[in-house]
Amino acid sequence: MDSITQHDSHALTSEKKFTKAPAYLALEAMAQTGGMHFRKCMGFARHAFLLSVQQVPLPNVSTFSGCGTTKAVQTALTDSTAAYDILFTCGEIELSGSFLFGSTKFGDQFSQGTLATHYSELFQWLQNA
Repeated sequence: MDSITQHDSHALTSEKKFTKAPAYLALEAMAQTGGMHFRKCMGFARHAFLLSVQQVPLPNVSTFSGCGTTKAVQTALTDSTAAYDILFTCGEIELSGSFLFGSTKFGDQFSQGTLATHYSELFQWLQNA
């Protein structure tokens, strides 16, 4: 993610410039956008991770370039999970799919002091980028 261009309690839109990027980075952009929104929804108080991806065939290109826009729209939320419909566009490439994220308390493996601060500061920086 290079910047967050819009966000509210149910959606987040981000942009990223790509230069000769492999096709799988479109999927990565989608996951990062949904994950960032889920972290924001939890007030950066829990660790978020990707659980599953459905219905996202990779584009039939070896590489792509341009400004990619990703919009993640939350479709369900519980205390520990969130579901999103996510759309990625970059030039003629358009991908969409369903993503499920989980969360866990910070602990020895995931340090709250380090990660909560990191993601909160990153979110602020991306909003102002």
